[in-house]
Amino acid sequence: RPPTPPPPGAPTARILFLTDLHWDRQYVPGSAAACPDPLCCRGAPRDGPGAAGFWGTYGKCDLPLHTIDALLAQLPNATSHTGNGSGGFAAAYWTGDIPAHNVWQQSRGDQLRALRTVTALLRARLGGLRVFPAVGNHEATPVNAFPPPYVRGNQSAAWLYDAMAEAWQDWLPPAALHTLRAGGFYTAQVWPGLRLVSLNMNFCSQANFWLLINATDPAGQLQWLMGVLADAERDGEKVHIIGHIPPAHCLRSWSWNYYRIVNRFEGTIAAQFFGHTHVDEFELFYDEETLSRPVSIAFVAPSVTTYINLNP
Repeated sequence: RPPTPPPPGAPTARILFLTDLHWDRQYVPGSAAACPDPLCCRGAPRDGPGAAGFWGTYGKCDLPLHTIDALLAQLPNATSHTGNGSGGFAAAYWTGDIPAHNVWQQSRGDQLRALRTVTALLRARLGGLRVFPAVGNHEATPVNAFPPPYVRGNQSAAWLYDAMAEAWQDWLPPAALHTLRAGGFYTAQVWPGLRLVSLNMNFCSQANFWLLINATDPAGQLQWLMGVLADAERDGEKVHIIGHIPPAHCLRSWSWNYYRIVNRFEGTIAAQFFGHTHVDEFELFYDEETLSRPVSIAFVAPSVTTYINLNP
């Protein structure tokens, strides 16, 4: 079905979109902003130029929690249940990367502490606003290591998905928590007529070495996505897709299959939202026949963290 644009004067809604918060628990204002490690602004305070700022620093630095808190505190009228764009937000999309970039030091306990701390902060600051999260590549340890669901036992990602389902249970319905526990992806209704799909883009990541076993559709996620989109098309729903890694950064075989799905459901997918690159950009999808007609857009949001040399 070709997409039909909304008529002039159609109601609008505001969506809060957060990505790449990267909280550094060991950020110290006054510490060295330049260092030989992959992540700086940590360690003992020092005098003189080149010291880490109170709110953050241009450099190889992530953010202290008080900066993330201040950002959330300054959102204009965060909660609005009207969905009519009256100043507040109707929902929030949060596309992952919660821990800092000190990946060589991280344990599972560190990752779970970051997950629970930042989730609690969002819940406190956003009140009753429904948040729809997606799984980032930094949530695991080792970083980027997301085994497919058929990997069981201690090597599996169950420790992470179970903790996410527990932390996010107030935001997501039971069916969404079920697939979140199984593979880190889910679908849920934002409001009648709008369905959200949260993909685990780590199953297409070039840095996920588990995909050397099978990179085509390692968790059956694309097959599942086709079913969700077909049901939405049948029911007349529009769909927003969120995820962490943008499709153009995926392994090519996965990326082309995803591209074909977007082509097939151009009338159903209203928008896509990703993060990961830390910069403000977008990706356009074109029809496969002529490669000249745009059929979809993916909005890639800039990061909350300053890593590397960025404004929050």
